Amino acid sequence: MKAVCVSVFGKRKKVSIERGFTVGKLLEKLGINPEIVIAIKNREIVPDTEAIKPGDRIEVVKVVSGG
Repeated sequence: MKAVCVSVFGKRKKVSIERGFTVGKLLEKLGINPEIVIAIKNREIVPDTEAIKPGDRIEVVKVVSGG
């Protein structure tokens, strides 16, 4: 298993991933509802189906709406 650096709501952590891991699987592993967050991989917004590989930097931020 390899690890990726993840920033979840501003808190950094390392998470072990397996081959073929996706952003959606990462969010599931972290217990995060994908409907309330945006995932950013290497400074680009990505969908839940985006593959993750060792060395990627992932940031998870809450979606904020208002008016």
